[in-house]
Amino acid sequence: MKVLWRQGVAAGVTGGIIIGLYLALTTVIPAHGSFVAAGQWVASAAIGKVALTSPAFAWLGLGIHFIVSIGWAGGYAYLAQRQQFLNARWLVSGIVYGVVVYCFMQLLLIGAQAEVFPPPAFAAIDALIAHALFFGVPVAFIVARMSRKT
Repeated sequence: MKVLWRQGVAAGVTGGIIIGLYLALTTVIPAHGSFVAAGQWVASAAIGKVALTSPAFAWLGLGIHFIVSIGWAGGYAYLAQRQQFLNARWLVSGIVYGVVVYCFMQLLLIGAQAEVFPPPAFAAIDALIAHALFFGVPVAFIVARMSRKT
């Protein structure tokens, strides 16, 4: 159990940083957007539109981003512990897991009325790439490497 926690936290924080950087480079910066507004949007998905009223909610959004990332990474670590082939083929496993994460996150965002369906084509493709390559793959890589040491 201790190993799962370490894997989940290490992989989740790393995956959260990498996907955050990717999305900043592909969505926030090109649109001349605000990182504060992006953090507020994340918080608004969890607590509602009130998060859009104050920049202070950006910190809550950042915290939620990492809690969610750690949760998804912990789920992957649990699966990888039960199904050893995931660690043996971490690249493919990470891509597939990232797609699964993307699909479930879209459902959650639609349910929270924080996402409009269907999203614009580029936004959907960019988010899918972000989740598959810049979240799922780093998470799978870290879990696979940490599993070798245990």
